[in-house]
Amino acid sequence: MDLDPLNIPMLYGRIAIAAAALSHGLFATLVVGSAVIGAAVATMAYLTDRPSYRRLAHTIAFALVVSTATISFLGVSLIFALNIFWPRFWHRIFRIMFWPFVLEAGLFLGEAVFAYSWFYLWDWSTVAGWRRRLHLTFAWLAALCAVVAMFLIDITASYMLTPHPPDSAWANILNPTMIHLDLHRWFGNLTWAGFTLAALCAIGFLRAGTPEDRTHYRWAAAFCFAIGFGALLIMPLIGYHYLLNLRYGQPQAFHVLMLGRRSWLFDLVALLYGLLVFTGSGYIASVVFARAPTESMARAFLPLSLAVLGAAALLLAQPYHLQHVPGLWRLTDQVINPWGKMQPHKYFALTFLVLFGLANWLYFLRWFPQARQQVLHAEHAGRRERRQSYLLITVAVAAMAIMLGMGWVRESARAVDGYLIYGYMTFADERPTYEGCDPCP
Repeated sequence: MDLDPLNIPMLYGRIAIAAAALSHGLFATLVVGSAVIGAAVATMAYLTDRPSYRRLAHTIAFALVVSTATISFLGVSLIFALNIFWPRFWHRIFRIMFWPFVLEAGLFLGEAVFAYSWFYLWDWSTVAGWRRRLHLTFAWLAALCAVVAMFLIDITASYMLTPHPPDSAWANILNPTMIHLDLHRWFGNLTWAGFTLAALCAIGFLRAGTPEDRTHYRWAAAFCFAIGFGALLIMPLIGYHYLLNLRYGQPQAFHVLMLGRRSWLFDLVALLYGLLVFTGSGYIASVVFARAPTESMARAFLPLSLAVLGAAALLLAQPYHLQHVPGLWRLTDQVINPWGKMQPHKYFALTFLVLFGLANWLYFLRWFPQARQQVLHAEHAGRRERRQSYLLITVAVAAMAIMLGMGWVRESARAVDGYLIYGYMTFADERPTYEGCDPCP
């Protein structure tokens, strides 16, 4: 491929593609999670005919439309960045993944059409009968298109890390990490979207001017939070199996993430995960204490749970190879931190985070239907409710950080060894784009 050299450092291209890919991925995952949650809420609105569900579904539809418009712009920006800064890589990956890319583009168009129809035909669907059923169908078709499009993109993302021979289409699709990456993203999308929608409702609560609006947004925030927190607790189980398949499918990349130069990134993700479980449990404790102030079991268990979760989060984030943590060599000559061993310390920490987080979540679900009427008729927002809203916003920010961190971790597993496609294409193959041919004929 003959190209005029850019005559700029490759670092600029790496920064450009990282910014474009991470921002695109962030909104893409939000679209998928919001579409699935929105379709489920719309179904509950259709079956129960409750105004609260219908109003929440309308809010999610609006968020989905905004996210879809944003991802359209970011997707085009990503393709432009690939063509400008990484033309050889883009040519090769597009040739290998031609049909997944083409099908994904068609499905994204379908998702946009159905999502916009769902939102802009809202007033048209207020009449009971076939209109309402068709309107609900739009929501599920948007969710279906988004989920299948995510599956197709996950084929490419997993292939770049654990590739099979380029001429074997089914081996490329069903590469060693494909299924577990897709499952992990399923629950990651629900986590990120659930917490983001909860934060949007929390902001609506803070800005609400009437008791009715505050009542609705308080309930809607708790509802979306329950979805996000429940999905969060499933992610470590799928993540463990994902790493297990990575270990046997690409041992060198596994070593980079768990014991090598990028292990500190994995510890950062672990810290963010612990922060999410701890902060989310803090929100649960605040809500339960406000609605069940005399329940002795809650007052005994929830503070103990927060203490255990805080200790477990700190233990899970402990680095093992201290010299891989940037700048830490200036503070200590110690090489190994025994508390950072995966077995048994981090296994115990992760187990406590999931088990106590699950207990808190079940406690929250037990409270939620019993206190529904009490919440719906609350008229005043006190300091406790405002603190709850700020906690939900904090949880959403942490969820955004962990989504970006997990994407960075996966891509670093390739890049730190100099690969664009692991074992098939390196940064050196793209270097003529920046420096020209060497030597020129």
